[in-house]
Amino acid sequence: MTDSNVKKDEQFGFFRLDPVPRCDELSSFYQSQYYELIRQGGRAPEIRRRMEGGDEAKQELRWLEQTLFADVADYLDRLLGRKGRVLDVGAGVGDLVGFLGNSGFSASGIEPSEDASAIAIERGLDVSCATLEAWAATPHNQESYDAVVLVNVLEHVPDPLMLLSHARKLLKSGGVLCVRVPNDFSELQRIAESHTAHTRWWVFAPDHINYFDFPSLSAILQGAGYQPEEMTADFPMELFLLMGMDYVGVKEVGRQAHKMRKELEHSLPQAVRQNLYRCFAAQGMGRNILAFARNP
Repeated sequence: MTDSNVKKDEQFGFFRLDPVPRCDELSSFYQSQYYELIRQGGRAPEIRRRMEGGDEAKQELRWLEQTLFADVADYLDRLLGRKGRVLDVGAGVGDLVGFLGNSGFSASGIEPSEDASAIAIERGLDVSCATLEAWAATPHNQESYDAVVLVNVLEHVPDPLMLLSHARKLLKSGGVLCVRVPNDFSELQRIAESHTAHTRWWVFAPDHINYFDFPSLSAILQGAGYQPEEMTADFPMELFLLMGMDYVGVKEVGRQAHKMRKELEHSLPQAVRQNLYRCFAAQGMGRNILAFARNP
């Protein structure tokens, strides 16, 4: 929850922090506060659960492999018609790179964190310590990938249009961009907001800079020269708030809600879950958006 100011982008319709944090502010935040906030539960609960290690981390990775990772692989396979060359941007310790490699793709990643990329390399994964801007500026990388994946990256950058343009330089003609972002300032969030004591709990400054919904994500993808082809979602967590489960204000309720969501997703066959989440997406619902767009 935050009282930070946000402003609507006049061209594409997404919201962003106003003012946009300076690069030095962001660097200081990530170096001194970000991971402590994660440990305290104030940021990225999925990262915290995997950082804690033990059975919970293993269960979290297994859930991701059966849901998000499986969906990325399945949609890319269908849209490309083959198992192509894929670059994961912001690859972290390489979990998605490893999964895609095991699924038959020629998968590699780039990661700006030296520590995270070193762990990925120790695991035998093809992950380089680099930024997208630098990677896209290298001639032999340009137009060399069948797909580029941006999982929870676009919301963190000061200039999302430029980042999408860098990604496009790496794609072959007909290649596919996969983007995952939180679905924010959605109609369902506003309904949930009116039924709780919480306001704009999804705004996190300074690290979450941009806030997309389905129309604004589609608009900025088109503005960067892509053709949106598929948009889906995941479980709309705001439904728990409307059922009286205050996962925003009570940490233990948040754990319970996440467990219930995982149990549902483990129980559903992949095709059934994908069809259900496409229906949610058609109504603008889902905690996160998973979009696929083609480079013409």
